[in-house]
Amino acid sequence: MAEAASEPQAGATLAADAMDALRQAATARATQPEATVEERHVWRPDTRLIRRCWLTLAEAGAATQALDVARLAVDRQPLAPIQALHRLAELVPQRPDLRPAVTGELRAMRAQIFAPRTDGDPDEQAERLILAATSAALIGDVTFALACLERLDQHPRAWDRVFPNPKLRNRLAETVASAGAHPLTVSLIRHAIRRFGDAGANFLQRVADGVGRRMAEDQAPPAVAKLLLRCIETVRYATLITMHSHRVATAVLARGGLADEVAAHLTTIANIQEARRESGLALRKNDQALLRQVKRPQANADIDFQVYTLQEAIHAMPVRQISREQRIELSQRLAALGMRSDGWTAAGAASTLIELGALKFATDVVDHIAPNDPTRSEGAIALVSGLLDAGETAMATLEAQKALAWAKSFEGQNAERATVWGLAEVYLDHHMPDQALALLDARSGEGGLFTRLRGIFQPTALNDDELRDNRLRLQALLQKDPQGARVDELADQLRTWAPRLLEGEALIGFYLDGLVDPLLKAGRIDLVAALLPQVQATLSTNGGSKHAAHVERLATLLTDQIYAGRIDSAFLQATQAAIRCLWREDADHGVWQTVHGVEGSLPLILALEGPDALVAIAQTAEAEGAGWGT
Repeated sequence: MAEAASEPQAGATLAADAMDALRQAATARATQPEATVEERHVWRPDTRLIRRCWLTLAEAGAATQALDVARLAVDRQPLAPIQALHRLAELVPQRPDLRPAVTGELRAMRAQIFAPRTDGDPDEQAERLILAATSAALIGDVTFALACLERLDQHPRAWDRVFPNPKLRNRLAETVASAGAHPLTVSLIRHAIRRFGDAGANFLQRVADGVGRRMAEDQAPPAVAKLLLRCIETVRYATLITMHSHRVATAVLARGGLADEVAAHLTTIANIQEARRESGLALRKNDQALLRQVKRPQANADIDFQVYTLQEAIHAMPVRQISREQRIELSQRLAALGMRSDGWTAAGAASTLIELGALKFATDVVDHIAPNDPTRSEGAIALVSGLLDAGETAMATLEAQKALAWAKSFEGQNAERATVWGLAEVYLDHHMPDQALALLDARSGEGGLFTRLRGIFQPTALNDDELRDNRLRLQALLQKDPQGARVDELADQLRTWAPRLLEGEALIGFYLDGLVDPLLKAGRIDLVAALLPQVQATLSTNGGSKHAAHVERLATLLTDQIYAGRIDSAFLQATQAAIRCLWREDADHGVWQTVHGVEGSLPLILALEGPDALVAIAQTAEAEGAGWGT
């Protein structure tokens, strides 16, 4: 550890300690270059930290502070203020109190937004107008939103810059779905596929989804409802030249409740695939495996495409508005397709069939999976989960028993291991700890000779499988009796053996998702406090942007409990001590590591010390960041 690192003074705030850690990291970089962990970045360290500060503030609804910090970055990120405003506007439906602040700031930016086009970056100008339009649409200012789109339409080749960019295209679709029928929005819809191909088809789907959701919530005025008809007309009469466009067209037709046209379009897709196979244009088997990035030797890519297309259509379709005969036809078609690929495909088909109420079809699909297909476990797990969602507990129990019988008959232990763990997690997700414990206890009692002998001579030792078993067993016991002695025993055992059996990302994930999360939800903050030093030490071994993601995950778990008022002062002190120790160790590895550690901790600092603490960190980065290096 660097000599500059020291214990925090009494009463020091986390924000102050974060700034000290950043200064110490800059000193370590100058005096200990061999200890510096450098990475390739498109950001400077101070720029990244300022950006993360205003993002965290905006996502928390701290409008004034978020905009103040965003303005600090305007020289290096000209769009930062409007991006922060857009993040705040996204919260308005849940936080109506933010509407006046967003409205006032949007009006204050009006001169900049509608400034005459200059020789500046055209992509930047397009993004500013799109962000302003979306923000206005989110707060219900349709006139302002349309004015932004009309100004953008005056820029040369503006839409050629917007449609290929997924983020801008999706924001444009969101704006159009909120603005409703207008000469410009109707023109964009009608010419989307002809001008922009698959990107235009994606735009139509997003518009149709946005309008459909508003119609389902009875919040769509007539001008907005008309857009769905325009989208349907466009895909109905457009020349579709790619399979992706056909899939999107099916989803748009489904959004309008046109079940017969959906079925006809699926037949067209199947015919195109057949023609490609006969002409030799279909994907070869090796190509299919390459595209999937996983080994699925018994899967059929063409069937998978049809199943996914039909699933997407059913999810988009207002099922209650179509006739019973149409629902049966869709169910039969999905069941027939689900039986023609592997267990992964069958799992998705079964889940959708249960949503349609076709329970018999769902069980038939899973039963039809080949007994020698190891992915059958995926189908069984999805089926049991869907049945429990539907309230069919007895039927789910029967299917779980069938799945376990198949897994035990399968060669090797992988199938049984995956099936038991998957079913146990399903039962835990549905708060059925007794069933989960029964599965785990049955599997533990059937261990091999070596496992039983080791249990006699080394009763406290664990292997990898037992570690996973006991993690699930701990979660089940936490649901039954969080204060039980068995919970303390298992938590201590897992805390001891996890670092011996796991390392790196696997160990971090085990700590955060397997121990910290369920223990906090069950109110066992005493066990979490005892675990925090180990978690901090493990986090310190990880570097790069993943370090920020892992620290943020821990900070978010702790922050949720702070906002819920479920933790005491002693636990807060343990949390702050762990975070400070993490920063001190990060400082030994240079500025970037420290920036990642601090940015991941921002939600926790915000919860404990308020938005002004993040403003202070950002101001320090602005004032001193030029000397941090890259």
